[in-house]
Amino acid sequence: MRAVYRALGAAGGIAILSACTSGQSAVQVPSTAVDVQNTSTLQFRVGTANYQGTTYLNTVVTFRQPNGLSATLFNTPTITGPAGFVVPAIAGATNTDTGTNHLSGTPPTQPGTVAVVTTFAQTGGAFAYGFAPANSATTGAANYSKTSTTSSQVAGVSVANSYTQPIFLATAAKLPFILGPPAVPDFHPLSLGFPAGFAGYDSGFVMFAVTPVAGVYAFNLTVPSNIIGQNTAVFNTTATLASAVPLAAIPGPVVGGGAGAAITVTVGPAPAGATSRVIYVADRASAASLFGNQFFAFNAGAAGATFSVPTATLTPGDRFTAWVVAADFDIVGGAQPGNVSTAPALPAQTDVTVSPISPLPPALPITF
Repeated sequence: MRAVYRALGAAGGIAILSACTSGQSAVQVPSTAVDVQNTSTLQFRVGTANYQGTTYLNTVVTFRQPNGLSATLFNTPTITGPAGFVVPAIAGATNTDTGTNHLSGTPPTQPGTVAVVTTFAQTGGAFAYGFAPANSATTGAANYSKTSTTSSQVAGVSVANSYTQPIFLATAAKLPFILGPPAVPDFHPLSLGFPAGFAGYDSGFVMFAVTPVAGVYAFNLTVPSNIIGQNTAVFNTTATLASAVPLAAIPGPVVGGGAGAAITVTVGPAPAGATSRVIYVADRASAASLFGNQFFAFNAGAAGATFSVPTATLTPGDRFTAWVVAADFDIVGGAQPGNVSTAPALPAQTDVTVSPISPLPPALPITF
């Protein structure tokens, strides 16, 4: 879902630190002479997320080196909200951010030290296009660019190294937002050089099931050095939520075909204020599939249209669901691999609205 391995070489060159995800890190990895502080560009925006009728906080972050790839492979983010912004308690989970006005990450800890439980934990970082639980591992291996799919979560598909959203909601209420073909160039088959399990590219936005409050949100991002307690780089910026009024709710796309005909998804007009839309399709593979679970996406623009799902990698018996996201920024336009700008164009406030999934379970079986 991220930049692929062949593009990772450049990003890997400025992987300052490899850290563990459980506090049992052995932070012994090489650093380089790259000037992360002065060669990296950070952007941060906040907005509203109308998630199937409920208003939450939306974020967009880009953190890139001059060639447009992720600036680092490990960093620790913290978002601090304005007065009145409160992180809710999460049923059955512990989070030291609960009751505070910040969404934080856990810096690297000494080996054998239990890491503090935070929203981003030690796995979560800011990358080329969005937050992701993809910070490097203890061995120095880069999680960024690695994605695996299983069949356990909502819509029949779950992913590793990407957040199903909104964060803080129960698993069954979340969705993955991964850009697959034809919105981005097709990466099938894997012989093209993509890593095993590669599922697609980041969508840039990450939603949190927190009530948004108008005001200024401060964003702090630290890039640790090889020495515990020290940083190679520190970035600070702010974003303003001018209005907590969300974009209007939208219905799910209409799914058709699948019985000897093309698999189609159709959407209506975009809500007022939206300038782009993406239709996301999650394919839950049948036992006979050679490709496993897959994601597809369609860049629907602002007008309604019908799109056909590519069938080359589908297998009879596959089942899929679809949903649509409308936004006041260009979701696909800012994404890799097409956009390698150091600072993709973003409005002052980034709002999204997310439809329910279609069709409602059971998902449509594919027979062709």
